[in-house]
Amino acid sequence: MKIRLALCAVTLAVLACSKKDDDSKLAATATAVIAADPPASAMSTSFEVDKDGKTSVDIDAPQEHIKASTTASAGTLKVDLTNLANTRGEVKADLTTLSTTTFATEPDKNATQTEHARNWLEVGTLVDDKTRAANQYAVFGIQSIDNLSATDVSKVAPTSVGGEDVRTVTLTAHGDFLVHGRHAAKDVPLEVKFHYPSGAAATSRPTRIDVATKGPLNVTLAEHDVKPRDNFGKVAQWTTNLVAKVGTVAAVTIDVHAK
Repeated sequence: MKIRLALCAVTLAVLACSKKDDDSKLAATATAVIAADPPASAMSTSFEVDKDGKTSVDIDAPQEHIKASTTASAGTLKVDLTNLANTRGEVKADLTTLSTTTFATEPDKNATQTEHARNWLEVGTLVDDKTRAANQYAVFGIQSIDNLSATDVSKVAPTSVGGEDVRTVTLTAHGDFLVHGRHAAKDVPLEVKFHYPSGAAATSRPTRIDVATKGPLNVTLAEHDVKPRDNFGKVAQWTTNLVAKVGTVAAVTIDVHAK
């Protein structure tokens, strides 16, 4: 009897946890990708990503060359200016702003394709507000950095640009890429420009940084469950013709600024 009671208790506990997990699943996918904080340093500085950062998407399928972009961004970068390998943070692209520009002279076709693209990502009009919020952001969380052209920004010779001193560093960021509730490990080559007032001391803190990909971040649509969804929100089937028209891999480039 005691064994039966114990088994019942365990079963109820498992069911309760499962329900709680199901209830929080959508909310969990909306959270930012967690990246470890860098070790404490006197020159570790937090930069908030500007809201107007851009992400470009290019899908070169056999029958159609799809081009799109997002126009809103968010995120925080914790940069260790004297040891850039310690830098951590995340960059977020708002997928609800995704728009296509595939058809140069046919805006109506672009509008229709934009609607389809957002619905494939479940951030369009076919889903409820909760689902849209859960899928709103594509997030790249930085977990480690290597291949640095310089580890200490103060040691980089500045270039005068528009009345500012700019120090440029290249690197490879390794991290977790989250889209549509699915995670994938990614390695992203980046160029980071550190902006200072003209004549500022090399050991001072920059007023802003620019972060841009040096090469595309390749995203496999199926890996993130991005696929056709019909007007009832149900998943449509991939076909040979659809793959030929839409493609299976998106080349993503990032261009954001942070202060």
